[in-house]
Amino acid sequence: MNTLLSLTAIILVSFGTSYEDNRQATIVAVEQEVRQAFPEAYVTSAYTSSMIRKKLLERDGTKIFSVSEAMEDARAKGCKTVIVQPTHLMYGLEYNEMKSLAAPYEAQFDAVRYGEPLLATNDDISAVLAALARGNPLAKKQALVLMGHGTEYFSNFLYAAMDYQAKQEGYGNVFVGTVEAYPTCADVIALVKAGKYKGVVLAPLMLAAGDHANNDMAGDDDDSWRQQFERAGLNVTVNVKGLGEYPAIRALYVRHVSAALGQPPRVPDPK
Repeated sequence: MNTLLSLTAIILVSFGTSYEDNRQATIVAVEQEVRQAFPEAYVTSAYTSSMIRKKLLERDGTKIFSVSEAMEDARAKGCKTVIVQPTHLMYGLEYNEMKSLAAPYEAQFDAVRYGEPLLATNDDISAVLAALARGNPLAKKQALVLMGHGTEYFSNFLYAAMDYQAKQEGYGNVFVGTVEAYPTCADVIALVKAGKYKGVVLAPLMLAAGDHANNDMAGDDDDSWRQQFERAGLNVTVNVKGLGEYPAIRALYVRHVSAALGQPPRVPDPK
């Protein structure tokens, strides 16, 4: 047994989702993969959304820690090192909130380290683009449209940068937009139509396919992305599949945990 890891807690921090089937297929699947990669460590999850934690407890009897509760739990279990690993996509408001909630506990451990979000580097973006392109095969004159959440924080530029990198890496038929920021659905529709595409596959650029994916992207309301693309004269296919369902993306989270631990990767490069 790795004695050092036996005294280490790995806390996977997500916003959370109340869509139980997809929660199991994404957030829980990432947790299971991290646990398999680091069997000596204590692995648990924390959700930053108090509303989702409350709903899961009241509806299903499922207790999920807050970040503060997870840090207290790690201390109670005698852990000396804590890896706080976000499942968030970027260094944004959720990442900052995670750190602010964990920071008061830093003095109670020998070390508290924060892992990188999913899209921390260009290599990360490359790996995610490859996984999404492989998992969403396209017909001729069909584009893949990735719907992210969007944020008012300056890190929102990452969505447009990811779109640019997709084109640079040969994914000319991949477009990235956001629900709540820039690029908007209208921006993406304009780009898709300018490219003379006849149809699109809509897929969420989110760890879990929860409310945004099921309603804002694939829903029946007039303002859903599916409805907007159809009104623009495009054939629409929806793939309500969270990022956590792609094996290569789960492997990328494991690599980020390895990096936070200062260890060689426990999995091969995501392909």
